[in-house]
Amino acid sequence: MPMNKEQLKKNQPIVYRTLSNALQKNRLAHAYLFSGPKGSPKKEVALLLAQSIACTHRDADGFACQTCDCCRRIANEESIDFFWKHGIDHKKVVKDPFSKQAKTIISSRIKKTDIVELQSFFEATSAEKDNSRVYILEDYDQATPEASNSLLKFLEEPQPGIYGILVADEVNNVLPTIQSRCQSIVFRPPSIDDLYDALKEEIDDEKANMLAHSGYMYEQAIEIANDSQFEIIEQAAKNYREHWQSWQAIVDMQTQIFVPKSPLCDKTWIRIWIQWLLFFIKKDKTLSLTTRVDLELILVEAIDTLRIPVDLGLFLDRVYAQIRKVVQNERR
Repeated sequence: MPMNKEQLKKNQPIVYRTLSNALQKNRLAHAYLFSGPKGSPKKEVALLLAQSIACTHRDADGFACQTCDCCRRIANEESIDFFWKHGIDHKKVVKDPFSKQAKTIISSRIKKTDIVELQSFFEATSAEKDNSRVYILEDYDQATPEASNSLLKFLEEPQPGIYGILVADEVNNVLPTIQSRCQSIVFRPPSIDDLYDALKEEIDDEKANMLAHSGYMYEQAIEIANDSQFEIIEQAAKNYREHWQSWQAIVDMQTQIFVPKSPLCDKTWIRIWIQWLLFFIKKDKTLSLTTRVDLELILVEAIDTLRIPVDLGLFLDRVYAQIRKVVQNERR
C-alpha cells in the first residue's frame, strides 16, 4: 500500500520537511539513519524516499508519485537499482523461474554476509551509470558487530549515486561510527488517537482500538485487519480469555490454533494474539490490579522474547502455564 503522504506530513512534520527540502534542493546525504519508536513509519518512509530518489514524476514537495512504473518496480523489489534487506522475521515468497515452485524466505538479523551481498549487488548492477541506486537495511540496531564493521568500510568511501537508509528502533544500539556517517532522521511516536480515528473509518471500532494501541502504523494495521487470519486470531484470543484457567483452553490452542507448522503458528500471528490478550486484560474490570499487572508483565515479556530465535511450541507452552498460574491465584 502506498505511503499516505498527507498523513506523513501531519504526523511527522519534521521528517517530512527535512526530506522534502533535501529532495527539492538535490542535497541528499549519501546515508540516512531513520530511528524512532516501534509503530513510527520508518520502513514506509524509507521506501518512499527510495522511490523519490528514482522517480521522474515527483510532486511539488519532491516526493515520489508512487504510481509510475519506476515506483512500482521499487515497491515490488524488481529494480536493479534497489536493494532491500528486510526486518527480522519478514517473509518473502520467491518463485523459481525454472521449476515454477515458490519458497518462503524468512529474514534474520543483518550479518556480514548481507553487507557483502549488498556490495556485490551494486557491483553487478552498475550498467546504468547515470541511475541513482538505493539500499534499505531494516532492524539495523540488531545487526551483528561483523556486519557493522563491514558496512563502515562501505560508508567511509561513499560511491556517487548510491544512497543508504538504515532503519533502527534503538539508535543507541547502532555503532557511533556508523551514526556519525549518516544523517539522523528521528521519528516521533505516532498519535494513538489520530491513528484510531483513521482506522475506525475502515474497520470496526474494537479492531481499530486494539491495533492503534498495539503500535501499528495505518497501512500495516489495515493490511493485518484485512487478512482472513486476523478474525481467527481475534476469536481465539476471546475464547482463550474466557477459559484460560482451564487445561482445556490450553489444549484447544495447541490443537486448533497454534498447531506446529500451520500457517497460524508463526511469530506474526502469535504476537497479534498476545496483543489481543493485552487489550482484553486492560479493559477487564473484574480482575484485581495485582492480577492485571502480573498478566501484562507476562505478555509484554513474551512479545520481547519473540524478537529473538525461539522454539514457538515451547514458548507458547510457557506462556500458557504462566497465565494459568496467575489466574488460578486470582480465584483463590
